[in-house]
Amino acid sequence: MQDVLQKIKAAETQAEQMVQAAKADVARRLEKVELESKALLQSAVSLAQHKAESIIEQGTASAQAKAHEVALQSDAECTRIRQQASARLSAAVKLIRERVMTRDGRS
Repeated sequence: MQDVLQKIKAAETQAEQMVQAAKADVARRLEKVELESKALLQSAVSLAQHKAESIIEQGTASAQAKAHEVALQSDAECTRIRQQASARLSAAVKLIRERVMTRDGRS
């Protein structure tokens, strides 16, 4: 009977050691998975930041190109308006002189 009790005690000890080893193995695996998930998360964040920076750079370049285009169009429109104003200036001066002279009676 003593022999049976020792075998049971040994089996219990062995089972307890197996449980402890399994718990330790689970803890190691969990730690490894947590580290891997943190690395994946950091990688995803880094990739997202890179993509966001790329989108911002593309948007900035596009906006600068559009601003340059608008500036060129504005300059061309200003030049056209100045030329029209200059062309009409002589006629305007002539008209004002005629009206002033007609009022003064010097026609």
